[in-house]
Amino acid sequence: MNLREEASDLTVVIPAFRAEQTIRRAVESAFAAGAATVIVVDDGSDDATGERAEEAGALCIRQENAGAATARARGAEHATSTYLSFLDSDDELLPDAVRNSVRVLEEDPSLAVSAGTVIGIAEGGDERPFPIRYSPVTTQSLLVNGFGPWPPCAAVVRRSAYVSTKTIEPAALAPRYAEDYELLIRLSMVGGIAVRDEPSCRYSLAGGKSVRSATSAIEAKEDIRRHYADHLGLDLEYMSERRVRMAASARRARAEWASGNTLSAALRLGEWMIADPVYAGRKLLTKPWNRN
Repeated sequence: MNLREEASDLTVVIPAFRAEQTIRRAVESAFAAGAATVIVVDDGSDDATGERAEEAGALCIRQENAGAATARARGAEHATSTYLSFLDSDDELLPDAVRNSVRVLEEDPSLAVSAGTVIGIAEGGDERPFPIRYSPVTTQSLLVNGFGPWPPCAAVVRRSAYVSTKTIEPAALAPRYAEDYELLIRLSMVGGIAVRDEPSCRYSLAGGKSVRSATSAIEAKEDIRRHYADHLGLDLEYMSERRVRMAASARRARAEWASGNTLSAALRLGEWMIADPVYAGRKLLTKPWNRN
């Protein structure tokens, strides 16, 4: 069967940096999920990322290294389809669920986003299904919870809603970190967000820039919360510097655990507990640490 014969009105955008080992699998999963077009933005790679993407059938746009957020935005600018999906170069889409997300959007024009859940893939290939993190997903719940309910690959976005996010108030902060969190907030301001309990992507748990620069990523997320809460007149509780450091340690611990580095994970978790033993103990009693 030629996958392109059953293509839907969907473009999948994949930012990629030094991804020659994984990009073909990502592109093939996008076509299998019904993408009519796959756009890979090669973000200044010095390996064969672009060549491997083109061999797999993707349109490849090359740019000097500017980060994943800029690469995603540039890819989306070249899309003309009704729907968009953003996929990282080491992740994979699950075909039936992506088609179901498109169907949900077709059936309800008020929706900006339709999303499923995630199957986390640890180093070594172990699969860890994750449930819905919270629902409903609204502007307020995004800001109150303080984190996005899924990685970009879990969702299909209506492109007209994505375009609308460029002109609404307040102006976007467009940070280098937590940019997918800000985009989802802005999408929630122009349309509804539907979430269902169906795995829609296989997501690498090894951790990218949000783990390597965990403190910066969490600080960016808190800046985003303040920016939109101030605009909407919401009174939120924000993280102190100590809580930011604790959250960064927890994020690194989760990545180490997912990679099978149990000793490193334990050390990171120890850092988290030592920073504020009372708070850490309360969190451990009320919520599993590896799902914060």
